[in-house]
Amino acid sequence: MTSGKYFNKGVKSLDSPDMGHVVRETPDKIIVFGGKDERYDIPISEVQQVGANVLIGRTLEEIVKRYKVSREEPLPTSRVDPWSSPSSRIDLGTYERQYPKTLFNKGVRAKNEDHVGHIMKETDDKIVVFGDSNYRFDIPKSRIIAVGMNVILGMDFPEIFKYQVDKNAPLPTGESVEKLKDEAYPEGYHGPKEYEDKSKLVYPKDDKQNQSHN
Repeated sequence: MTSGKYFNKGVKSLDSPDMGHVVRETPDKIIVFGGKDERYDIPISEVQQVGANVLIGRTLEEIVKRYKVSREEPLPTSRVDPWSSPSSRIDLGTYERQYPKTLFNKGVRAKNEDHVGHIMKETDDKIVVFGDSNYRFDIPKSRIIAVGMNVILGMDFPEIFKYQVDKNAPLPTGESVEKLKDEAYPEGYHGPKEYEDKSKLVYPKDDKQNQSHN
């Protein structure tokens, strides 16, 4: 497999030139958002080639059958993991005490319950939301009216489009959007961040379990 970066790239299958784009990259998979609320969680091992786009070595029908998931499902943990291996797993209560009250990774809904996207970045006063059709919204936290399983905004479409920005625009912090790609690797992960032929990868002994992360 050709090495490369995946985040924010377009994705195509063997028979479809436009499946969507990569909104999250973890050590072992890419999360792809397509049109019509489509989402595919695809193992890195299925990537055949990386260039201007990411080519998956299967037909669209095969990808749908194997890897399509609900857009409503939580995104895979990528920035912070409270445990480094199954043997050291801690309970959710301990996790919440250690990493309290973050909006990162939550789904976002409009006031009328329409799905908006997922939070990819949280700052002191804004949330960066990636949604359908390559949409990105940088939304002030002042527009949030409730937080539970999802973040609820006090507005509906088309008002939400007031906060649409180019998906490649700098983050509200002034950092490049590429910063989100760096956050795709959990703290304590020391394995490779660029994927080559897996037969050539060498993992440190302490990190073997990271090969099956997520």
